[in-house]
Amino acid sequence: MRLNTFLKKQFADFIEVYERYLLRTSGITLTYTLFCFVAIALLVRFSDFDPTMSKKQVSMLSYFFVRYSKGDVYSIVDLSKSIFIFFVSIFSLGLTRINPKEQEKTELKVGDFFKQIFLKDIFYLIGVLALCSILDYVLFQLDNLSLLKVSDNGLDKYFHGLILLFRIYIPLVLFGLTTFKLSSNKKLTINLKKVLLLFISLWFFNEFAYELSLVIRNQIFGLILIPFSAEKQYFIESFIGITLIAFYFVGYHSAMSTSLKILDDEK
Repeated sequence: MRLNTFLKKQFADFIEVYERYLLRTSGITLTYTLFCFVAIALLVRFSDFDPTMSKKQVSMLSYFFVRYSKGDVYSIVDLSKSIFIFFVSIFSLGLTRINPKEQEKTELKVGDFFKQIFLKDIFYLIGVLALCSILDYVLFQLDNLSLLKVSDNGLDKYFHGLILLFRIYIPLVLFGLTTFKLSSNKKLTINLKKVLLLFISLWFFNEFAYELSLVIRNQIFGLILIPFSAEKQYFIESFIGITLIAFYFVGYHSAMSTSLKILDDEK
């Protein structure tokens, strides 16, 4: 399949899934987002931060797109995005299995989604989450090693950017492959082409999510938060930010599942 054909189908699916499922799954995505925020709050509670860390923690939303590990201090809150993708994977499995086409105009219920998730799914996804956590820590240590061993400033920046790219997208790719495997009865054959096209789909939506978050937080949330003190802004933005994160579930589902399905249907 040519790249332009693949991208046309993927972008068309982004639009279609939002038209069909955004409102119908709103209760489910909000529920999963609440679970996600509770898990991230626990990570924040037990996370260490380097004293020289200059990146401001504006709200819970900050942990989705910013890395807080620095120097010799690894902050487990950097796993927040992986935690989020874990819940997206559960959502994606439920949406794939529930066959929503049968009731095209009805709202999908949380209980119906939970019925589609089996113990085997949770074990697999927890295993992937554990693997992603280990890989993230290893990559952080490699980043520190590059800072110490590479004397050329340009080369050091290259390694730093490459490792950051791996830390962001390895969890997305692993969860995407696992979710597709669990939701399909067909044998999953992995090759470089599938991994690259999955990465491209994830990159497009992840960058869209990042840029949209900047606009929403700066222009809309920023306006809402003007009357409140700095102490209250953290909690208020975290609360209203639940809707923003819930909005991303459907898009990440498409990026993780549709790309592999397109290639699978090509056979």
